[in-house]
Amino acid sequence: MSKEKSILDSAREVAQSVETWADLSNTLFDPEAGLVAKAFPTRQEREAFLRTKEYRGIRQLIDSARERTGLVAGAAPSKSGRFIVRLPKTLHAALDAEATEEGVSLNQLVVTKLAIQMSRLATSSTPEMALIAQAYLEVRDGYSIDRVVADPDMDRQFLHRCRQLGLGGTDFDLNWKLFNGRKNKYFTDLPKTKNYTASKKDEFEFSSEMAIRFVQQQVRLRDVRDVSLDKIVCDPDLAGEFDKVAQRLAPGFTPLDYRWVALGVRKAAGRYAAKAKTIKLPSFDSLGSTRSVRASAIPTEQGMYIFRCEYDSLFIGQTDNLRHRVERHFDGGGKAGIPDWLYDPGSRGISLGIVTTPGVSPTDRKIVELGAVLTYKPYFNYVGTKAA
Repeated sequence: MSKEKSILDSAREVAQSVETWADLSNTLFDPEAGLVAKAFPTRQEREAFLRTKEYRGIRQLIDSARERTGLVAGAAPSKSGRFIVRLPKTLHAALDAEATEEGVSLNQLVVTKLAIQMSRLATSSTPEMALIAQAYLEVRDGYSIDRVVADPDMDRQFLHRCRQLGLGGTDFDLNWKLFNGRKNKYFTDLPKTKNYTASKKDEFEFSSEMAIRFVQQQVRLRDVRDVSLDKIVCDPDLAGEFDKVAQRLAPGFTPLDYRWVALGVRKAAGRYAAKAKTIKLPSFDSLGSTRSVRASAIPTEQGMYIFRCEYDSLFIGQTDNLRHRVERHFDGGGKAGIPDWLYDPGSRGISLGIVTTPGVSPTDRKIVELGAVLTYKPYFNYVGTKAA
């Protein structure tokens, strides 16, 4: 008899007598004493076992036990109450620091978080949410949901683990359910996530924002529907389209860079919208047609700029260095500043206006920029679109 068949037979015997689904899970998957760990001591062997029909049979046994004993009530083992979990170092450190801050033991903190989390997941309207949460927690490496989905490599790991756990649906469906889990506060009791910041974002922030709007336009033309930034990021196909557009506008950065900065634009719009509506806007000094603008004549100070086509506003940006930013636009968009495949002005031409903002903090610059965007409504600035 094969080891796989032997484990499945043993699992069936144990399933008939266990009082909780956690007892069955521990009997099988305890990292030291579990039947799976003993039969398949190496990681490669265990990963191979996860792809077998016997493993799928075991998952069905656990699901049946969970339905019989209850997700929350059955989460407490009736045997010893003790099981071993191997944590990534980053997660262990984050939990340990939080326990110290709260003045409780690490064990007390983990038990409390598990109880709260299982209760919340049990009341979820989507039964598969517990498995989606499991897949996310196993691959997250301390990072947020936004980071996992926006990072192509981490998202592939998440989706692969979802498939191993038996979840169906498209890649978009799984990513979207994970995003909704965040919005519905299923993950609020997790330790604080590691920070991540895209480097040199002043070099390409404009490309991320313009790429959002271009993909939205293409989806509207193809599918006659509006699509939000979150849905673009959650859909691997649309995210790939977005990456290509951003890359053409400002080459040299990774898909994670472009996507992360785009999400930052969306968050800033929500965070500063109220202040932006009341801000006093500066006046842009017109430099005339972009085709006659010499980059060397543009100041290297921080400030804001606007591309226009006659009376239509096309894009407003803010930057640490006006000359360098405009040069970046020219690098990706030719002498017009905005490439004709993105926007064709016809015979009208595109003009450039600038205003320096000496002494203004980056946050205040962002608020002023958003105020200008809300006022002038440029075609390629993103301020949020309702998802269809």
